Amino acid sequence: MKRSIFTATLVSSLLTIGASLNAAVRPNILFIAIDDMRPEIGCYGASHVKTPHMNKLAAEGVLFQRAYCQQAICGPSRASILTGMRPDTIGVHGNHSHYRDKKKNLLTLPQFFKTKGYYAAACGKINHGVFPKGKAPKWDTMGDPESWSVPAFRPGPRYYYTETGIKAAQKVFKKRFPQRPLDEWDQYLSFGPLTEAPDVEDHVLYDGQVADRAVKYLREFGKDKDQPFFLAVGMIKPHSPYIAPKKYWGLYQRDQINLAPNPDFPKNAPSYAGHSSGEKRRYTDQKKRGAFTPEDQRKTKHAYYACISYIDAQIGKVLQELENQGLKNNTIVILWSDHGYHLGEQNLWGKTTNYELDTRVALICRAPGKKGNGQPSPALVELVDMYPTLVSLAGFDVPNVCEGKDFSPVLEEPTRAWKPAAFSQYPRGKLKGYAMATHHFRYIEWIAADGSIASRELYDHRNDPMETVNVANQAPYAEDVARLSKLLDRGQGWKKMQ
Repeated sequence: MKRSIFTATLVSSLLTIGASLNAAVRPNILFIAIDDMRPEIGCYGASHVKTPHMNKLAAEGVLFQRAYCQQAICGPSRASILTGMRPDTIGVHGNHSHYRDKKKNLLTLPQFFKTKGYYAAACGKINHGVFPKGKAPKWDTMGDPESWSVPAFRPGPRYYYTETGIKAAQKVFKKRFPQRPLDEWDQYLSFGPLTEAPDVEDHVLYDGQVADRAVKYLREFGKDKDQPFFLAVGMIKPHSPYIAPKKYWGLYQRDQINLAPNPDFPKNAPSYAGHSSGEKRRYTDQKKRGAFTPEDQRKTKHAYYACISYIDAQIGKVLQELENQGLKNNTIVILWSDHGYHLGEQNLWGKTTNYELDTRVALICRAPGKKGNGQPSPALVELVDMYPTLVSLAGFDVPNVCEGKDFSPVLEEPTRAWKPAAFSQYPRGKLKGYAMATHHFRYIEWIAADGSIASRELYDHRNDPMETVNVANQAPYAEDVARLSKLLDRGQGWKKMQ
């Protein structure tokens, strides 16, 4: 039988790489990325969200209860993960620039493994596209060819499936880009309705196609187990618009979905610490100002949960194929979300703040043979730590440029003492916002252009885990503020924790 172009190309590349690989067989890496998913899933204690496959992975690996991103928006977070550097070092603070434009001669995480003889492949959203201000998105930048052994696979960024959704998005597209052909609407940021529930099979939508391609890769990898691979699988949901096959909506009863228990913006917090929830309001069926009704809030959460269950099923297909091919026992699986998310808490919808809900992420690592497998870890870790950790687990020396900390010791002893803090940041205009999570507090400083501290925020998680009251200016916390400010060190405190 004639082989497909995909198979022929893959086998040819594997032979070329295998011929140059001199070291003993190394562990494979399965690198699973999830877009916009806060850790509200079954294995994190949210039994109301149906995620059996991620739950199983957590039961077999180490689930990090306190993992944090470096900036709560896709582009900078992923740039930090892939380069092993923090946002200020790379110079990427938004979705309108690419790390290779900011810093030359970068060696990304998959590129590192490629140079060591690994076959590096990507399916779905791993890098972020570049969205120049006032211009059309550059989707080709999501591929980053230097990182991969073959071109990254990415289904077309089709946001909608139903005729109603497509027509609404096309109307927006025509208004924004009147000179462009209408059939290009799905290559641009054209927002129609916020939700859809098409009655289709999983493979019809983006993430189903990503999972199918990952399965094809694993079947080829299974034929040559002496060739190590780095396979990145990027799920685009539950990023808005919230579109999942109808059957996943049926897993939830909308009238049983709880609304946010803390719907008010934090008391005593500066107004610029929040935002107007534009990420939700930009869709054609959403209110442009004012409060969202309880019914609308429940519908949004219903859709978000359905998307999570949908991508969980896709992840399950990939993990099952890994096992089917006899690759499980020599493959490190690391699953992560690029940042957290607000669903009405603190009067916010979306991401882009320095608060706990936006910066805390899901992170699960299953490394074969580690003593900690099957246990959760309370250790404070950061997504920037993944680069040095995976390099170390594979038996290589960690590059000096890495600004994270190898957490492989935690995989052996999940309850061991680890970092005293995790660092995040998010700017507002000319203000730089630096945040730090410790075991008991969240501390934030807003620094003006002249270097002065414009304002501070402090949340005592012992008494206020939902961050409802900023106590930075309360006298009983004066010593805590002084201590935490010194530890934060204007966002540079991480340097003392390497």
